Amino acid sequence: MAENRVTLPLPVDPPFSFRWAMEYLSSSPSTVLENVDSHAGLQRMLYLHGMPVLLVLRSASEDVEHPALFVEMHSDQKISRVIRDAGLHWARNTLNLDQNPRGFLTLGKQDAPLRQLQEQFRGMRPVRIASPYESLIWAIIGQQIHVAFARRLKYRFLEHCGDQVQMNDHLYPVFPGPEQVLRADQQKLATLQFSRQKSAYIATVSAAVADGRLNFEAISALPQEQAISHLTKFRGIGRWTAEYVLMRGLGYSDCIPAADIGLRKVAGQLYGLGRTASEKEVRDVTEQFHGWRSWVAFYWWMTLQQNGQSTK
Repeated sequence: MAENRVTLPLPVDPPFSFRWAMEYLSSSPSTVLENVDSHAGLQRMLYLHGMPVLLVLRSASEDVEHPALFVEMHSDQKISRVIRDAGLHWARNTLNLDQNPRGFLTLGKQDAPLRQLQEQFRGMRPVRIASPYESLIWAIIGQQIHVAFARRLKYRFLEHCGDQVQMNDHLYPVFPGPEQVLRADQQKLATLQFSRQKSAYIATVSAAVADGRLNFEAISALPQEQAISHLTKFRGIGRWTAEYVLMRGLGYSDCIPAADIGLRKVAGQLYGLGRTASEKEVRDVTEQFHGWRSWVAFYWWMTLQQNGQSTK
């Protein structure tokens, strides 16, 4: 029988650290839709098959070798099996529970800087964004501006284009679908400090997603370089944006946004350059991590955040 509150376990192969996933989100200026609390876990309101559902990720163990994770689903309506499956899919994707880290961990044996990070952030896995479309919009908003300003624009975008759902006496913002974005007043974005170009990019990719020309399910089946090539055909999507979407939105494990200034800084620090690395140098130094470059990028971003520096 369907219920309006469901709790389900999330099996995962160790090591896995829920703590580091929460630490990444709580220290990231890009976290705008997730409520992160060391005791309450991670809360996020989503529409699942059109129904508003509050999802809560929790951990019952701090032991990375014996993780005990579960997801709670809350709704004012009955939660069917279809909704439960969609909630489970979101939870497993968000925490990257289906990518076994064994291959990544072996890379530390041949690279001392990576081994040190693997020991420092034991059990950490890349945290994914709720949908590829959301990751794309966030990436476009963040293009060529400071992270703190991008955060303010993201809040304004949500207020202008998205919904708010009330549950348990609390209002939760919900990321808008492409059709909602297209219905919103595009001229209003200019008054919210969106550049004309950025507003046009958001409208362009939203229209492409809405009419099926930009199909993330089809893209996810492509080899990485083909997926990047397909994405970059659309105005507003350069290589950095495409690589970010593949990494954070689609879960590709070997994609590094090498032009990212933060990653370039870390590469220069870790590998003794004494300066910020170039995009080519980032690609060269991470060639040895083939198959796991998305994970390496995530660990580098976490290093920046732990040092009080901004990341995307």
